[in-house]
Parts: sequence; C-alpha cells; structure tokens
Amino acid sequence: MSYLMEAGSASVVFKCLPMATEGIKKADFILHNTVDELESDIISALNKYQPNYAIGPINFSKNLATYTISKSLRSESDCTQWLESKSPGSVLYVSFGSFVHTSKQIIEEIAYGLLLSEVNFIWVIRDGILGSGDTNVLPIGFEDEIKDKGLIVPWCDQIMVLSDPTVGGFLTHNGWNSTVESMWCGVPMICYPIAYDQITNAKLVVDDWKIGIRLCDRGMSVDRKVVAEKIKSFMSGGSISKSLRVEADSVKATMRDALESDGSSERNFDQFIKDLEAKIHAKTTKVNKCQPAGDASSDQ
Repeated sequence: MSYLMEAGSASVVFKCLPMATEGIKKADFILHNTVDELESDIISALNKYQPNYAIGPINFSKNLATYTISKSLRSESDCTQWLESKSPGSVLYVSFGSFVHTSKQIIEEIAYGLLLSEVNFIWVIRDGILGSGDTNVLPIGFEDEIKDKGLIVPWCDQIMVLSDPTVGGFLTHNGWNSTVESMWCGVPMICYPIAYDQITNAKLVVDDWKIGIRLCDRGMSVDRKVVAEKIKSFMSGGSISKSLRVEADSVKATMRDALESDGSSERNFDQFIKDLEAKIHAKTTKVNKCQPAGDASSDQ
C-alpha cells in the first residue's frame, strides 16, 4: 500500500506494522472480517501460506444479537426526528470515522461543496478531527447557511443512520468498519480515503464491487465545485446513481446470506472451530507421547 512506501514516517501505525507482519507469520489460523464471495481470490491466495477464514461481517453475527453493550465510547446524537422530515433516499451521510485527521482547508471545501450541491446531509464533526486542537472546525456562519438542509452532530449511531430509508449515500473515509456497515445497509459510497487500509478499501468499493465513486483522484486537491458536482450526480437518481444502488443491494444480500445458518461465514467459522480442535488434539497427543511413562506431569 502506498503509505508503506513513505520514507521516514514516524506514525505509530507505520512502526507497528512490520512487527505485526512478522507476528502473523507465526499464527496457526487467521480470521478475516470479510465475506468469501466478495474476496474469494484474495482468501484463496492467502490459503497457500496459512489457513485463512472469512467469517464476517463479525459485528452483525446473529450470535451477538443478544448482547446490548454499546459499541461507542462517545455520546450519540439522536438523528431520528430530523431524518423523519426528509424524503426517501434524499440524505447524504458524511463521516470520517473515529480516528483519522484532516485539515481545515479540506473541511472547508467539503462544507461549501455540500452547500453548493443543495442536498440534505448529516455530517459528523467529531472532537479532534483536525488533530490540531482547533475547535472551530467549520467555516464561520456555515451552520446558519445550511438551515434545515443539513444536520451537524458530534457523533451518532452510524448503523441507525445508514439503515434509515431517507439515507441514499455515504461520503466516507473508507475505514473498514464504516465500509462494511455501509455495505450491510446497502448504501453506496462516495470515497475519500485518507490513509492506511482506506486506500485499498476504496479501490475495492469503486473498482471491484462497483458500489461507489471517488470524491477526487488520489493526490488531487479537494475542490468545492467538484465536490458539489460529484454529490449532485451521485444523489440525483440518474443512470450512474441507479447502477450503484443496484450493485449495493446485491452486495447487501451477499453479506446477509453469508451469516445465515448455511452461509459461507457460518460454515467457515464452524470449519475454523473443527481445525482448531484438531490442532489442539494433535499438540496434546504429541506432548503426551514425549512424556516418560509414569511421569506425574502427564496427569496435569
């Protein structure tokens, strides 16, 4: 991935990745939060080296349905009433996740791009998104200009918003969790990857699965007029928009089928358990064979 080729990077992630890469070579099994049908070639290639199992999307597993523990450490705004005032498919959801940082200049271009597009939108502006300690994120007067067309929140229940029928698109940084959640809800994406795996995730979304478009080409600056044009076209209901929605619905069905009792992810998880038990049994048998007869430790 491109960010691994950036010389002299001092980020924690950059320093940890070589250790993680070496560590994973020692793993007996590797579990992936993805679906076989969407990445079969990749899983097949990896299986030449180690046993790999696609068991996702993990956070939607029916085995977790009884647990009600919140997945968020942030206080969530309730967007329900605002969404109820909008027509189906008319709202663009905008969020750049819980971790990545961006610049004030990019935020400004996206803000005015949204304003020029004239679409309804919910925009998550979390604390620390600029990474500079500056709390004045949005352009002065922007919230007054958007009036009832836009809703700015510090955080929200993303699944709830993406599941709402009024939401017709997601402008995202393509973190894997956000990407999977959008796919699960059948919501096409406008991709603006910033770093790390996001660039690869966006490539899959746009080029392989055909469920999204790019906000701008890699390395190009974000321009408000281009942003407005992309959003208008994406949300318009035209031929490109319809094609994205058809493919998004197909991917949604694929992901949900994978978690059915006879689905690929359920079968893969069952196979992982069997292989794990076999591995444990083989190691236990080997240890017992190596112990001298009558050794008291063999009873432990």
